[in-house]
Amino acid sequence: MGLFGKKKKKKTEESDYRWMTVDEALILSDGKGKGKSSGSDPRTVSQSLKEQLQNAQRIEKDTSFEYNAITKHISDLQRFDALPDVAKAKIKDLAALLLSYEKQRQDYLEGNRLISSENYKNMELYAEELPEKLKAMEEQERYLMLVKNDMRQLEGEKGAIVYEKEESAKKKSFLLKFTKISVFAVLTVCILLVVLSFYTGKSMLLPIMVTVAIVSIYAAYFTVTMKECDKTVMRNELLQKRCVELLNKVKIKYVNTMNTLEYTYEKYKCNSHQELAYLWQGYLKEKEEEKKYLRNTELLSAGRENLTETLEDYGFEMAEAWGHQAEVFYDGKVMRELKDVLNERHRKLKAQLDLNAKQKASIEAEIEAFSAKYPGYIH
Repeated sequence: MGLFGKKKKKKTEESDYRWMTVDEALILSDGKGKGKSSGSDPRTVSQSLKEQLQNAQRIEKDTSFEYNAITKHISDLQRFDALPDVAKAKIKDLAALLLSYEKQRQDYLEGNRLISSENYKNMELYAEELPEKLKAMEEQERYLMLVKNDMRQLEGEKGAIVYEKEESAKKKSFLLKFTKISVFAVLTVCILLVVLSFYTGKSMLLPIMVTVAIVSIYAAYFTVTMKECDKTVMRNELLQKRCVELLNKVKIKYVNTMNTLEYTYEKYKCNSHQELAYLWQGYLKEKEEEKKYLRNTELLSAGRENLTETLEDYGFEMAEAWGHQAEVFYDGKVMRELKDVLNERHRKLKAQLDLNAKQKASIEAEIEAFSAKYPGYIH
């Protein structure tokens, strides 16, 4: 490639360059031409020529490598076309097997995960203890439900006892108030009867006796009822005390069990035994899929190796590379499309190599001329 080459467009895809002479380049580098370069002596031109030659060599190396690889691919495809039908069938069978392994692998990679990665790692961490822990959690949750039921029952009994005690106390209070009023009323009635008997001269003995009889009956009722209320209050106080003691014991059991479960929930990142069981089953299924994936990886690797060895036996140059393009040998359409792509790329790379060879030859000629005119600058 020249120092200040001017690119001209042609009808063909290749580009032609006119390379300036060393003197022309030096004139421009001194600022005497229309353009100015950053250098002002032969060292600048020398460095530029060396960089252009290195660039041309690098392009030649990279392009040649790809060109040779494509040439080998094309040669392999031509070799496949020339194989006997039995050999082609064998290669197709190996390719079909590889494709099935690759599909299984892709299905696994694209499949929806049953549990999150975080839950999977957590299950993996406690995998050995979880089966037994699941049983323990189930028993603890069942026991917790029983304790909660006992608490509800005791709370209900406590409420009934308190209600009965309060009702007895209210009844006793009512009887006391009613008795006071009744005594006042009886005394008033007796006084009225005496007064009536005094003023009318009639005997009020019968009404007084009836009143006394009523008072006696009420007094008996009052005495019995008051004793029953006292007994009920005392009995309910004892029952309430006993109920509170039992309730406290049950609450301690509930708190202890709940604390144990909450720690377990936090440890295994779940909210219940059912959720942990779901995570565990999801982990087991994913573990099984992971084993299948690893087995598939082994089969896929063995299949590619088998295909590579078979292609090598038939003289393929790029035998190992075809293990990742097995569909080419299985699907005729894919092979035809690949041939078209390879041929087009092969043609373009050939044109690029030819163009680069011309540019490289021009640069080498310039370097030779420069070395003759300015010896010692290019080494």
